[in-house]
Amino acid sequence: MAMRSRRTLALFSSALVLRLALLLYGRFQDLYLAVKYTDVDYDVYTDAAREIADGHSPFERTTYRYTPLLAVLLLPNIYVHEDFGKVLFVGCDLLGGSILYRILRRRGLPDTDAVNYCCVWLFHPFSVNISTRGNADSIVVLLVLLSLLLIMRKQLVLSAVAYGAAVHFKIFPIVYALAFLVFLNGDFTAARVTQASSGSSLLCYCKRQLNRDRVTFGLVSGGLFVFLAAGCYYLYGYQCLYEAYFYHFTRTDNRHNFSLYFYSLYLRYNTPSGFGVGLLAFLPQLTSLVAISSAYGRDLPFALFALTMVFVIFNKVCTAQYFLWYIAFLPLVLPQTSLAFKWKGVAMIAAWLGGELHWLFWAYHLEMQGVNTFFSLWVAGLIFFSVNVGILAAFMRCHSFTPLFHKDKVLHLVPSSRGQLE
Repeated sequence: MAMRSRRTLALFSSALVLRLALLLYGRFQDLYLAVKYTDVDYDVYTDAAREIADGHSPFERTTYRYTPLLAVLLLPNIYVHEDFGKVLFVGCDLLGGSILYRILRRRGLPDTDAVNYCCVWLFHPFSVNISTRGNADSIVVLLVLLSLLLIMRKQLVLSAVAYGAAVHFKIFPIVYALAFLVFLNGDFTAARVTQASSGSSLLCYCKRQLNRDRVTFGLVSGGLFVFLAAGCYYLYGYQCLYEAYFYHFTRTDNRHNFSLYFYSLYLRYNTPSGFGVGLLAFLPQLTSLVAISSAYGRDLPFALFALTMVFVIFNKVCTAQYFLWYIAFLPLVLPQTSLAFKWKGVAMIAAWLGGELHWLFWAYHLEMQGVNTFFSLWVAGLIFFSVNVGILAAFMRCHSFTPLFHKDKVLHLVPSSRGQLE
């Protein structure tokens, strides 16, 4: 679905110009100011790409904990220009905005409304800043959004390929698996439901749950993930699997971060009890993820938003770039909320910013002035966690549940279910 209106093209062009300007500014700040604009992770990516260019494993670079494919994608950083990766991430960022626009148009929103909601992503300080600083999360966001668009187009195999690639690039999208399977129910597969499978016996029930689309999506996405992981293992051995995947399940971080578990893990760092706390942190995540997938799976865009937000705010490690993962879904859920953004939205934004700035105040004193503020940071993290839970609860309470599909067709959003952006 082409972007035809001049206003739409102008807004996307403005988003591009803004990002290009920040790329140029970033060069200036890196050269002349003490605090660098470029994300430290970007240097890690580039060093890993240099290791591959020299015929070595990318995991020779300490703290490289990503798929080797990312380092391969950034080989032009070595051979062409060191900022190639930033341009790539900006391109993925803008393509993500384009996919959001197409999803909203496919759900029946007029051009003006669709692009207005897309502006939440195109001009959000986090999306603009994170991609231009050289963080690769825009690739994962793009792949997840692409999977959603393709499944709306009934291109199930391609959707599964995009989803499998997203999980390979960063393991966290695996939390969407159950929601995708719940979504692939009778509404999506109505044209293929047969009389033989419509009985009330246990066997018929199992057949309905294991419908062809669910099996196809699971086999294709899971098969691609296994294939890519096996290829990386063949090239770089167990270290690849550990750094790219297993590490993230066992990770305990003694660095300050937004997680409500940070202080407990800090006090128990490198101890058996710390490892146990890290594993126990998965329980509230897992319980919430199953409940949300079951309740909202048919309304897939909202399910992905809620699942991401729950995963981030309950995670045992939470940094600012994680917020990007659920911000990407905001343009898709805002049309379905009854929240009056004239005042409630402003109050929610103010509470979120206030919670974050309060945390940053204590983090600044710890990081820049060497003051022991670990306990105060933890309290600030608890406050920020409570704010995020409150915001998610408000979205759930005011959400107008609208299945993405009904009787094999995309269900359009009706005007009465749209939120107000004023």
